[in-house]
Order: sequence, then C-alpha cells, then structure tokens
Amino acid sequence: MRRSTSVLLLAVALFLGLGLAAIPDADARPGGGSTYRGSSRSSSSSRSSSSSRSSSSSRSSYSSGSRSYSSGYSSGGSSSSGGGGAFGGLCLLIVVLGVVAIVLMNVQSSRGRNDWSTTAHHAPPPPRRQGSLRTKLAHLARVGPKGSDGSTQPLDPEFSIVLFEDFVYSLFARVHEARGGGRLDTLGGWLSDAAIASLHELGTPEAVKAVVVGAVTYESVEGVSANSRRVRVVLRFEANYTEVFSNSEQSWYVAEEWLLERDTSAKSRSPEDARAFKCPNCGAPLESVHGHKCSYCDTVVNTGEFDWVVTRVASLERERRGPQLTGTTEEQGTELPTVKDSRAQERLNALLHDDPEATPLALRKRLEFIFHEMQTAWAQREWKGMRPFLSDNLFQTQLYWINAYRQAGLRNITENAHITNMVLARVTRDAYYDAVTLRVYASSLDYTVRDQDGQVVGGSRSRERAYSEYWTLIRGRGVRGKPSTQKQCPSCGAPLSINMAGHCTHCQARVTSGEFDWVLSRIEQDESYQG
Repeated sequence: MRRSTSVLLLAVALFLGLGLAAIPDADARPGGGSTYRGSSRSSSSSRSSSSSRSSSSSRSSYSSGSRSYSSGYSSGGSSSSGGGGAFGGLCLLIVVLGVVAIVLMNVQSSRGRNDWSTTAHHAPPPPRRQGSLRTKLAHLARVGPKGSDGSTQPLDPEFSIVLFEDFVYSLFARVHEARGGGRLDTLGGWLSDAAIASLHELGTPEAVKAVVVGAVTYESVEGVSANSRRVRVVLRFEANYTEVFSNSEQSWYVAEEWLLERDTSAKSRSPEDARAFKCPNCGAPLESVHGHKCSYCDTVVNTGEFDWVVTRVASLERERRGPQLTGTTEEQGTELPTVKDSRAQERLNALLHDDPEATPLALRKRLEFIFHEMQTAWAQREWKGMRPFLSDNLFQTQLYWINAYRQAGLRNITENAHITNMVLARVTRDAYYDAVTLRVYASSLDYTVRDQDGQVVGGSRSRERAYSEYWTLIRGRGVRGKPSTQKQCPSCGAPLSINMAGHCTHCQARVTSGEFDWVLSRIEQDESYQG
C-alpha cells in the first residue's frame, strides 16, 4: 500500500511540476514535513529510578531535556529561459521534487496519526516483559507447603516487595561506599567470599561517594515454590558513583549483576528493622559483625539462613563518565502500550473497599500535588520542597542531582509542567504496604541554563516536550483517610517542616515512610518499566 501511494504521488508530482515547490515551511505546524523528536528523560538519575547508557548520568528522569529538529522539506532551484537547458532543468526539478515527495510520504506514514511524536523513526522494541518476576518473588508471602489442616503455610507471610527493593538499593550503595578504605568486611554479614573478591577487583579507592542507583532490573527469580529450600534472585543494577583518591576524583557509570540468595525458612523483618543494618540473627549493632560472624551471638550470619546474602557480583559495564547535565538526548517509549497488571483494577477495588476515601480521583490529586511540588523544588534546586513527599531512596537520588546541577553552575527548568493523563498500571498489597503504580503522561518546557549568563545549554524555551513515566505511590497498610493536598504535617497538623531524614521538626514523626499518607517511592521510565 505504501509503495502504490508513493508511485501515485510521484505521478502527481510529474504532472504538477512546480506546484510542489509550495510545500509549507516546516515550522508551519508540528509534524508538517518536519521531524520532532523529544529528548530522553533518560530515567532516574535526575529525578527518577531507572538508568541508561544513553545518558552519562544514568538516566535522568527530568534531566536537561532538549530536542532535535530536522527540516523535512527541500526546495527546488529556479529554471533559466534557455530552450534545451530550461527543459533539462525543469525535468531535473520535477524528478527531485518527486523524490522529496516520496520521502515526505514515507516519513509521514511512519509517524502514524500523531503529529507530535516523541519517539524516533526506528523506535526501540517494547521492553522484555519481566513484571512476572517481581510478582513471582512477591509470592513468597503466599506460597508454601500445606499444614496439618490442609491450609497453605506461606514461606514468608510478611514478605514485602517494597521493603525488599528498598533493601537492595541501600545494600548496593553501602557496599560500594564500603569499598572506599577497604571496609567491605563491615558488611560481611550480607556478602559471600566470592562477592567480596569480585568487589576487590574493582579497586580500593580512599572513598566512594555519591552512589546513585538509576535502575534495578529483575533478571531471574528461582525457588519460590512450596517445597523449595532456597530462593535465588538475579538483579541488574545501573548506577553512578564517584571514587576519591589522594589528589583526584573519578566518576563512573556502572552496570553490575548481583545474585542474592536466602533460605525459604528465613523470615522478613519489620520495616524498622529491615531498613537498619544490624546482625541478621540477633539484631546486635552492625559493629558487632566482624567479617561473616557476629561477636554478640557468635554466629556466622552470611549463609542466607537469616537474611539475603550476595553470592555473586559480576561487573558488566564500567565507564569513566560523570553526570550529563547538558546536551540533547532522545525521548523514548512514550508511544509504547501501557504495561498493566491484569489484577490492578481488582486490587484497587479491594483497597477502596478497605478505605473508601482512597478513590482514584483522590489518588490522582495527591500525585498531581506531589508532581507540582517536585517541579517547583527542582527548578529552585531546593530539596526541602520535595522532601515530605518522597521515600528515602528516591529523595537521595533527587538530592544528588540537585547538588550536581548546583556545583556545575546550571539550572534545569521545567515550565508549564502539567499532567495530561494517568493510567492505572499496578496495585500491590502486602503485610506492610499498599502500592499504586500509575503511568503518568505529562508535558512541559524543559531546558537547562547557565547561572553565569542564562545561556540555554540544553532543551528549548519554546517547545514543550511530552513524555510518560511510571510513578509508584506507597502507603502503610492499614492507614486510612483522604490523601492530602495540603502543606502540613500529616501527624501533628503543623506547617510542613521536614528535615533531611524525613522527620517533622515539630513532632518528630517520620512522615516520609508512608506511615501517614501516600509518598512517592519510585519513578520508572516507560521504555524500561517491567511491571
């Protein structure tokens, strides 16, 4: 069909001749003969939680967005008044215009019905669907052998995927920080000898700082079954960190694959204990763990009998580069179909049954409120405005990028940022948390300027960029009430004043853990979201 249309168009061009010279200017309307490609929000190093090699900053969710425009038309030359020369020039002009018409037709066909496309002509294939791996791991709380009464005895009834992911993010950062100064033995309770040996091969700088995990991908999950003795999870990390030496610093982008194992008999700890690194067996302070053994309970604790242990570390990529704060990257994934869990609506209905005030409209308003607070804080390079609404891990990522822009003398600005649509993608409910993932479609002007002279070094002041991301809100299981859109402490009602640790400065309540209201815990890019 495309070929026949192109041939027909060429025939029309031959008849109309100079008529095709009246193609409108490329700026006359978006998509009208010009190519618009949004820059990649390249996920989570600037404001999100996924990473990409396309951006040296891992993948900045709200990074210095810029655009590339290429003219999609070409104008022919003028003809002279000579006899044969004029005829030859006219023929050449007709042929050139015909070819241009075919190219324009093919480009327009490839773009489909959207005048403003945010993907390249050769869009990346949809990500390999691995959401089932996260779901499979979450089944630790539901599968297990039959008891004497015939009922299922869950392997780990209090397992929480939210807490597990918080744990692995923190463990990755702590392990690399411990490489600095050769302190890996302080985390020996969660590392095997083989893992420590692999980490030593990366070197032993004086310090490792600014560890930012851009993305964590589930590669495999094994052993989640009634009669299994061991659970194995392979994760791929993409991250940035800076190594410090006596007289120099070096920033790195890395991709690593970690194998974590745990006996199915091990049980999850409460949120308070899960976020604190202490003896996995007796709960003694971390200082009691020397190498693989706790001096307090006199037990070797890195066996997987008590908690997750890293048994393999493989370095997949390691490149010398710091955060990319300027330049142009390419938006990807916006036109991909939404990755939606088949039971999302069913679980949302169950949540609404337990808490009638957690309506879709109320959740949307809460997310929009957080969205705008983040935009304002981001443009001002001020963390206090966003801190009350972000989980610890996500906040640390935002803080890193705010500081990176400030130190570089740059400011990333998003003007007229607004959400255009939301789509329910996933709802998770476990012993400790409810989590709702929404695909957020938004648009804004997105550009980066130098503090010194206001010069735009990335993005555009005049054209908005559309994008989409998957945002996950979490709230403590059992918390009830209408999601707030007010700047006040959800515990004591005082005006919001939250310290860096996430505590209200008036009542000391920790308001960023989801204990009182919904907080944003993850931002994942549409091209890499797994479900």
